[in-house]
Amino acid sequence: MTPLVCRWWQRSYRHPDDQEQVLGVLSATALGTFIEIATSNGYALPQAMALGLFVAKIHGLAVAEPARGQGIAAELLKGAWQVHQQLGYRLLYGSYEADRDLKVFYTRLGYNVHAPGEHFPLDRISLPFRLGAGDDQCMFTRWRPRG
Repeated sequence: MTPLVCRWWQRSYRHPDDQEQVLGVLSATALGTFIEIATSNGYALPQAMALGLFVAKIHGLAVAEPARGQGIAAELLKGAWQVHQQLGYRLLYGSYEADRDLKVFYTRLGYNVHAPGEHFPLDRISLPFRLGAGDDQCMFTRWRPRG
């Protein structure tokens, strides 16, 4: 049986009375940068691509200004987590600008928020390197429970 691969996933939340009006959107993809890092650490391209199937990055999460505070972003994140869990991904992560006060939001939804510039290990999927962002970014990560 061939595993189902999710290379790109996007979900939008539309106004209940006006389906033309998008109130929020989230996009996530399998990580090309991850594959580049794996190959630069000695993994052959086919192996790096296979390892990349365990990791997805949230590239964008946005909610229209008048719709904020209604739980739309939380609903979008929960949906992304559910889909990626069903597809067998081990890690869903993203980043945000460090000057934004979003730690409580992501923590409440089950994500671990890393300090600005902090890199996180990939030892749960037996990889000897780390992922991270610049000093102006905070990373948020959520690993699939072991077991």
